[in-house]
Amino acid sequence: MVANELERIGDERLDLVTITGVRIDNELARAEVFYSAMTAEDEGRIDEVREAFDDVRWPIQQVVNRTVRARRTPQIEFLPDDTLSSALRIEDILAGRVDPSTDDG
Repeated sequence: MVANELERIGDERLDLVTITGVRIDNELARAEVFYSAMTAEDEGRIDEVREAFDDVRWPIQQVVNRTVRARRTPQIEFLPDDTLSSALRIEDILAGRVDPSTDDG
């Protein structure tokens, strides 16, 4: 639902950003929506992506509120998913392409 709504909104700052997962707490109070924005990171646009998610959070929240048939709906929070970039860094370290003691990859 969230990915479809993001596509419908069509914010260019979120091009090539992928929704990778959602975690909802047991009380249905909070929904953590994880995203991957590796291209934006490589291009130095990660702050732009965060800003875009801040801008679209409320319209998406409204769609969730209308669609979910429950007494309460979780509040959406967009968070970066670092799993893929961490895996790629480990791969680079193992292949000897980067120094494991540096944080800049």
